[in-house]
Amino acid sequence: MSMPRTFWFVFWRMALWGLGLGLGLGAAYGTLVGIPFYPFTIFGPPLGAMYGSIAGLPLGPLEGVVLGAVTMLLHRGGAIRDPIRYRRAAELACVVACMTALALFLEIAARRSGTSFVGGPSYDTDDVVYLLIMIVGPSLVATGAALWAARRVAVRYMDELREPANRDPAQATSDNSKVGERGT
Repeated sequence: MSMPRTFWFVFWRMALWGLGLGLGLGAAYGTLVGIPFYPFTIFGPPLGAMYGSIAGLPLGPLEGVVLGAVTMLLHRGGAIRDPIRYRRAAELACVVACMTALALFLEIAARRSGTSFVGGPSYDTDDVVYLLIMIVGPSLVATGAALWAARRVAVRYMDELREPANRDPAQATSDNSKVGERGT
């Protein structure tokens, strides 16, 4: 598989997974957060889906670029030699990219409002609860989604690369017997 085709293969899949998982998991998280507040329960899923898709839309392509870079670095010189190492590197790279992007976004947003998470004022208990519900919870959900999506795309990429020469002997012989049955 050529390098542009390899990059495109993983990029668009991660972009779609980011948008889809952001939408779905945002709606689920909005439902769970909205349940304790009865009048606002109906607004939880649509607001969660909206915020999840807003977060997933840039995170998906970002992780697609990161996964594309990891794939091209490990794919140099032919087939991937160690599929488990590739899958773990893909997962780790996407999780780190997600955590870094979310932390950077939250710090920039905090500094624009006149404070900072790094050296800001001390927080009271209301602020801590708000931070846990509105920032830490969705960040953990997004990081878990990045890990899951990276695993799915990496496994799909490795399945796409499999050729008869790279398969185990039992599977290769069964493929050869099918070729002989067709008369080719």
